[in-house]
Amino acid sequence: MRISELAEQSGVTVATIKYYVREGLLPPGSKMGERRAEYGDRHVARLRLLRVLREVGDIPVSDLKQVVDAIDNESLSTHEMNGAAYDALVRTPGAVNAEMRALATQVVQEAGWTRVRPESPAIDHLAGLLGVVLDLSAMFDMNHAATYLGLIDALAAYEVGRLNTAERIEDRDAVVQQMVIGQVVFGQLLLSLRRIAHEHHSALRFFDEPPAGTHPD
Repeated sequence: MRISELAEQSGVTVATIKYYVREGLLPPGSKMGERRAEYGDRHVARLRLLRVLREVGDIPVSDLKQVVDAIDNESLSTHEMNGAAYDALVRTPGAVNAEMRALATQVVQEAGWTRVRPESPAIDHLAGLLGVVLDLSAMFDMNHAATYLGLIDALAAYEVGRLNTAERIEDRDAVVQQMVIGQVVFGQLLLSLRRIAHEHHSALRFFDEPPAGTHPD
Protein backbone atom coordinates (compact mmCIF):
# COMPACT_ATOMS: atom_id res chain seq x y z
CA MET A 1 0.00 0.00 0.00
CA ARG A 2 1.07 3.62 -0.49
CA ILE A 3 1.70 5.98 2.40
CA SER A 4 -1.71 7.62 1.98
CA GLU A 5 -3.40 4.23 2.36
CA LEU A 6 -1.20 3.44 5.35
CA ALA A 7 -2.31 6.69 6.98
CA GLU A 8 -5.96 5.86 6.35
CA GLN A 9 -5.69 2.31 7.75
CA SER A 10 -3.66 3.25 10.82
CA GLY A 11 -5.32 6.54 11.71
CA VAL A 12 -1.91 8.26 11.72
CA THR A 13 -1.20 11.29 9.55
CA VAL A 14 1.25 11.11 6.65
CA ALA A 15 3.45 13.74 8.33
CA THR A 16 3.61 11.68 11.54
CA ILE A 17 4.41 8.50 9.58
CA LYS A 18 7.34 10.25 7.89
CA TYR A 19 8.51 11.53 11.29
CA TYR A 20 8.38 8.04 12.79
CA VAL A 21 10.44 6.68 9.88
CA ARG A 22 13.07 9.43 10.35
CA GLU A 23 13.27 8.69 14.09
CA GLY A 24 13.67 4.94 13.55
CA LEU A 25 10.33 4.14 15.19
CA LEU A 26 8.86 2.72 11.97
CA PRO A 27 10.76 0.71 9.33
CA PRO A 28 10.92 2.45 5.95
CA GLY A 29 8.74 1.12 3.17
CA SER A 30 10.08 -0.93 0.27
CA LYS A 31 11.40 1.37 -2.45
CA MET A 32 9.30 1.14 -5.60
CA GLY A 33 10.88 4.08 -7.40
CA GLU A 34 12.47 7.47 -6.82
CA ARG A 35 9.52 8.96 -4.95
CA ARG A 36 7.43 5.94 -3.96
CA ALA A 37 7.56 3.35 -1.21
CA GLU A 38 5.28 0.41 -0.45
CA TYR A 39 4.07 -0.44 3.06
CA GLY A 40 2.47 -3.57 4.47
CA ASP A 41 0.59 -5.07 7.40
CA ARG A 42 3.66 -4.90 9.64
CA HIS A 43 3.70 -1.12 9.25
CA VAL A 44 0.00 -0.90 10.11
CA ALA A 45 0.57 -3.00 13.24
CA ARG A 46 3.54 -0.88 14.35
CA LEU A 47 1.63 2.38 13.83
CA ARG A 48 -1.30 1.07 15.85
CA LEU A 49 1.12 0.16 18.62
CA LEU A 50 2.67 3.63 18.53
CA ARG A 51 -0.82 5.15 18.77
CA VAL A 52 -1.55 3.03 21.85
CA LEU A 53 1.77 4.00 23.43
CA ARG A 54 1.12 7.70 22.79
CA GLU A 55 -2.64 8.00 23.26
CA VAL A 56 -3.31 5.33 25.89
CA GLY A 57 0.05 5.10 27.64
CA ASP A 58 0.76 8.85 27.33
CA ILE A 59 4.39 7.92 26.66
CA PRO A 60 6.42 10.90 25.39
CA VAL A 61 7.81 10.56 21.87
CA SER A 62 11.30 10.86 23.39
CA ASP A 63 10.70 7.59 25.29
CA LEU A 64 9.17 5.62 22.43
CA LYS A 65 12.56 4.64 21.01
CA GLN A 66 13.52 2.53 24.04
CA VAL A 67 10.25 0.61 23.74
CA VAL A 68 10.56 0.08 19.99
CA ASP A 69 14.22 -0.95 20.29
CA ALA A 70 13.27 -3.57 22.89
CA ILE A 71 10.52 -4.93 20.63
CA ASP A 72 12.84 -5.14 17.62
CA ASN A 73 15.65 -6.76 19.61
CA GLU A 74 14.57 -10.39 19.35
CA SER A 75 17.39 -11.48 21.66
CA LEU A 76 15.39 -9.92 24.53
CA SER A 77 12.84 -12.10 26.27
CA THR A 78 9.18 -11.16 26.48
CA HIS A 79 9.82 -10.19 30.11
CA GLU A 80 12.70 -7.86 29.17
CA MET A 81 10.70 -6.37 26.31
CA ASN A 82 7.70 -5.70 28.53
CA GLY A 83 10.06 -4.21 31.12
CA ALA A 84 11.04 -1.46 28.68
CA ALA A 85 7.37 -0.59 28.20
CA TYR A 86 6.64 -0.76 31.94
CA ASP A 87 9.50 1.66 32.61
CA ALA A 88 8.26 4.08 29.95
CA LEU A 89 4.80 4.11 31.56
CA VAL A 90 6.12 5.07 34.99
CA ARG A 91 6.38 8.77 35.87
CA THR A 92 9.11 8.89 38.50
CA PRO A 93 9.59 11.85 40.86
CA GLY A 94 12.64 14.02 40.33
CA ALA A 95 14.17 13.24 43.71
CA VAL A 96 13.35 10.25 45.89
CA ASN A 97 13.51 10.42 49.69
CA ALA A 98 15.95 7.74 50.87
CA GLU A 99 13.73 6.75 53.81
CA MET A 100 10.70 6.34 51.55
CA ARG A 101 12.83 4.41 49.03
CA ALA A 102 13.82 2.01 51.80
CA LEU A 103 10.18 1.65 52.87
CA ALA A 104 9.11 0.98 49.27
CA THR A 105 11.79 -1.70 48.99
CA GLN A 106 10.53 -3.23 52.23
CA VAL A 107 6.97 -3.33 50.88
CA VAL A 108 8.18 -5.13 47.74
CA GLN A 109 10.11 -7.63 49.85
CA GLU A 110 7.13 -8.22 52.17
CA ALA A 111 5.02 -9.01 49.12
CA GLY A 112 7.53 -11.67 48.08
CA TRP A 113 8.26 -10.00 44.76
CA THR A 114 11.86 -11.19 44.64
CA ARG A 115 12.21 -10.89 40.85
CA VAL A 116 11.74 -7.11 40.76
CA ARG A 117 14.84 -5.15 39.72
CA PRO A 118 16.24 -3.07 42.61
CA GLU A 119 16.58 -0.11 40.23
CA SER A 120 13.02 -0.42 38.88
CA PRO A 121 11.46 3.04 38.32
CA ALA A 122 8.23 1.62 39.75
CA ILE A 123 9.90 1.39 43.18
CA ASP A 124 10.82 5.09 43.00
CA HIS A 125 7.23 5.85 42.03
CA LEU A 126 5.96 3.79 44.97
CA ALA A 127 8.36 5.63 47.29
CA GLY A 128 6.94 8.98 46.21
CA LEU A 129 3.36 7.82 46.79
CA LEU A 130 4.21 6.36 50.20
CA GLY A 131 5.66 9.73 51.19
CA VAL A 132 2.37 11.43 50.28
CA VAL A 133 0.30 8.81 52.15
CA LEU A 134 2.38 9.11 55.31
CA ASP A 135 2.29 12.91 55.17
CA LEU A 136 -1.50 12.92 54.93
CA SER A 137 -2.46 9.90 57.01
CA ALA A 138 -1.18 7.60 59.72
CA MET A 139 -3.18 4.67 58.31
CA PHE A 140 -0.28 2.94 56.55
CA ASP A 141 1.67 0.16 58.23
CA MET A 142 2.92 -3.23 57.08
CA ASN A 143 0.00 -5.08 58.69
CA HIS A 144 -2.43 -2.73 56.95
CA ALA A 145 -0.57 -3.20 53.66
CA ALA A 146 -0.57 -7.01 53.80
CA THR A 147 -4.20 -7.29 52.69
CA TYR A 148 -3.59 -5.03 49.70
CA LEU A 149 -0.39 -6.85 48.74
CA GLY A 150 -2.14 -10.22 48.72
CA LEU A 151 -4.95 -8.95 46.52
CA ILE A 152 -2.59 -7.14 44.15
CA ASP A 153 -0.31 -10.17 43.84
CA ALA A 154 -3.22 -12.40 42.86
CA LEU A 155 -4.46 -9.81 40.35
CA ALA A 156 -1.02 -9.33 38.76
CA ALA A 157 -0.46 -13.09 38.47
CA TYR A 158 -3.83 -13.46 36.75
CA GLU A 159 -3.22 -10.57 34.34
CA VAL A 160 0.30 -11.61 33.33
CA GLY A 161 -0.92 -15.17 32.88
CA ARG A 162 -3.34 -13.93 30.23
CA LEU A 163 -0.65 -12.22 28.13
CA ASN A 164 0.28 -14.02 24.93
CA THR A 165 3.87 -15.11 24.40
CA ALA A 166 5.75 -13.37 21.59
CA GLU A 167 7.26 -15.64 18.94
CA ARG A 168 7.32 -13.35 15.88
CA ILE A 169 8.05 -9.65 15.57
CA GLU A 170 4.38 -8.93 14.84
CA ASP A 171 3.46 -10.83 17.99
CA ARG A 172 5.94 -8.76 19.99
CA ASP A 173 4.15 -5.58 18.93
CA ALA A 174 0.83 -7.15 19.94
CA VAL A 175 2.12 -8.30 23.33
CA VAL A 176 3.35 -4.81 24.25
CA GLN A 177 0.12 -3.24 22.98
CA GLN A 178 -1.90 -5.72 25.06
CA MET A 179 0.23 -5.02 28.13
CA VAL A 180 -0.07 -1.22 27.83
CA ILE A 181 -3.84 -1.38 27.38
CA GLY A 182 -4.05 -3.71 30.37
CA GLN A 183 -1.92 -1.44 32.53
CA VAL A 184 -3.64 1.83 31.64
CA VAL A 185 -7.21 1.13 30.52
CA PHE A 186 -7.88 -1.79 32.85
CA GLY A 187 -6.14 0.12 35.62
CA GLN A 188 -8.73 2.88 35.21
CA LEU A 189 -11.50 0.28 34.96
CA LEU A 190 -10.42 -1.30 38.25
CA LEU A 191 -10.31 2.12 39.90
CA SER A 192 -13.86 2.82 38.72
CA LEU A 193 -15.10 -0.55 39.98
CA ARG A 194 -13.40 0.06 43.31
CA ARG A 195 -15.23 3.37 43.72
CA ILE A 196 -18.55 1.70 42.95
CA ALA A 197 -17.80 -1.08 45.43
CA HIS A 198 -16.89 1.52 48.06
CA GLU A 199 -20.27 3.18 47.60
CA HIS A 200 -22.00 -0.18 48.04
CA HIS A 201 -20.10 -1.17 51.17
CA SER A 202 -20.37 2.32 52.65
CA ALA A 203 -24.15 2.09 52.29
CA LEU A 204 -24.17 -1.35 53.92
CA ARG A 205 -22.16 -0.07 56.84
CA PHE A 206 -23.53 3.40 57.45
CA PHE A 207 -27.18 3.27 56.31
CA ASP A 208 -29.93 1.49 58.23
CA GLU A 209 -32.10 1.49 55.12
CA PRO A 210 -31.01 1.32 51.44
CA PRO A 211 -30.97 4.80 49.85
CA ALA A 212 -33.88 5.58 47.53
CA GLY A 213 -33.43 4.31 44.01
CA THR A 214 -30.83 1.66 44.89
CA HIS A 215 -31.20 -2.06 44.40
CA PRO A 216 -30.98 -3.90 47.75
CA ASP A 217 -30.10 -7.58 47.79
